Amino acid sequence: MDTLAFIIMTVALMALVIVFTWYMNYYISMNLLNTANYITSLITSALKHEMETAVSIASFSDVAGDFNFTFLLPTSSFSTQGLAINYNITLYPKSESCMMVLMANITVTASLGPITRVMRTTTLLYSSTQPYTIIAYNCREGRQVTLANSSWICQVPSSPLPSCTWNSTDIQLGYAIISISKG
Repeated sequence: MDTLAFIIMTVALMALVIVFTWYMNYYISMNLLNTANYITSLITSALKHEMETAVSIASFSDVAGDFNFTFLLPTSSFSTQGLAINYNITLYPKSESCMMVLMANITVTASLGPITRVMRTTTLLYSSTQPYTIIAYNCREGRQVTLANSSWICQVPSSPLPSCTWNSTDIQLGYAIISISKG
């Protein structure tokens, strides 16, 4: 009888451990996904705001020539609660209907131990039929990159497609700089 009770108790405890492990994995995964989604939204909104601010400053009549603008995005303001949060932003131009369009790919990675969740989004940052010249500095590609040029109105150079990538460390250290020229 003791053997049967031992087997039943062992199976019950194993089932309880399996259910608890599954629930914790599900709970952590959903929290990581929600956190990554929230941070993606936060970074997307901040990046759009920063780009709008830079273009607005460039449009002032008192601004002549070109100026540098450093992106200030949320980095250390996240309430991470032990999570490792990293993100990459890639800016690249597109041409649509003879309009210059500047797009951003944003990838947010949230990790807690061996569990990792990744969120990706693409957003429009700037569009114009008479674009300013926009040059990005300190890109991960190791050079400055021209992202927009008034001569690209109906076509963007296709080979190679210019792009600039910054990660969260680059932005936190103030390396994410663009130069806007009225041209």
